[in-house]
Amino acid sequence: MKSSARYWALALTAPVAVLAASCGQHSTPQAQTHHHHHKKSSGQSSSVPSSSSSPSTAPSSPSAPPTSGSVPVKSATSPSNPVLTSAPPAGGVAGANQVQATVNSVRADGTATVNGSTDYVYLLNLSLRNPTTAMILFQLNDIVVAPTGSGAQFSLNDYDMQGITQQNSLFPYPIVPIHPDAVVVRVPSGRTASGSITVEVPPASQYSVHIVGTRGAVATFSA
Repeated sequence: MKSSARYWALALTAPVAVLAASCGQHSTPQAQTHHHHHKKSSGQSSSVPSSSSSPSTAPSSPSAPPTSGSVPVKSATSPSNPVLTSAPPAGGVAGANQVQATVNSVRADGTATVNGSTDYVYLLNLSLRNPTTAMILFQLNDIVVAPTGSGAQFSLNDYDMQGITQQNSLFPYPIVPIHPDAVVVRVPSGRTASGSITVEVPPASQYSVHIVGTRGAVATFSA
């Protein structure tokens, strides 16, 4: 009788233990799923607890494109220095590295899809001054806009023509961006050419504007 009573006691206890264990295992995935979703929506790294996040902390790469509108520009303290050791002859042709470039304004102008990725589009207004006695032939690919420190050698200039018209374009209109070396603006000696271009850039917190063949950035701006 004692053995039979012990058997029935174990049979009644086992389902209760299994049910308790099952309930304990069910709560854990729910908590993990909710915690992961919170990190994804807040844009924080998985190694950083969500409680330590701060709204004032700026990410290195923005999680959302900047709103359309003007962007503050920080110009270089002095014009880029030409790399040529001697001035071109009067009446000759000078390279783009002889130009003195100024970024007058930058405007966020939406997004574009490039190779399946979302890039930001900016509208830049520039002035190109020719301080030499020669003619400067400035090509579309002589301007490079890229994330600061990326070392990029080219940028997608005037691929997005929204905001570019025949009246405000820096380069002769219409423009064929797939042949940037054939898109040229002539800047006569002692003259300044001004106008706008668009650029498509990958997400970043800060961008630099360079002229090919010169040292340093002409200007920087933030997303």
